[in-house]
Amino acid sequence: MTKKSLKVSIEEEILEKAKNHIPNLSGFVEECLKHYLGYVNGTYPIGNINEITDNIGKLQVELFLINQNFDAEESRLEVENFEKDKVWRFLWNDYRVRLIPDDALMKKAIEVLRIDEEELEDILDWVYETDIDVDTNSWQEVLKLYCENNELVNY
Repeated sequence: MTKKSLKVSIEEEILEKAKNHIPNLSGFVEECLKHYLGYVNGTYPIGNINEITDNIGKLQVELFLINQNFDAEESRLEVENFEKDKVWRFLWNDYRVRLIPDDALMKKAIEVLRIDEEELEDILDWVYETDIDVDTNSWQEVLKLYCENNELVNY
């Protein structure tokens, strides 16, 4: 595009301030005119409105998928904790009657709780002997109290 010059009358004080604060004054005026004319013609200087709408739609879908993944991860952890609690309760309910863990229940608990046999037996003994009120329905609660009272940080 060819450029043309134009003589414009501006108050001297305003022109001096503009020159000091805006290094490319003619470029600035040109951009202002483009924006103004774009609004007058009903277009937006920020870009193609259809592209912007498409991008917003894509971002909304992406956000939805991120939320779905977060919900799925939360659900997976919930199920995992439920399984751990169930295995722990079976083992604990058997142990507290006989004070000897059933081998099959112990093997299953070692697998699901991801803890070695000796440590699991120590936890069972501690829960049986402790005077601390322990919620034996929750493996996480048992483990937390056991670690706090035995200065363990492995779990």
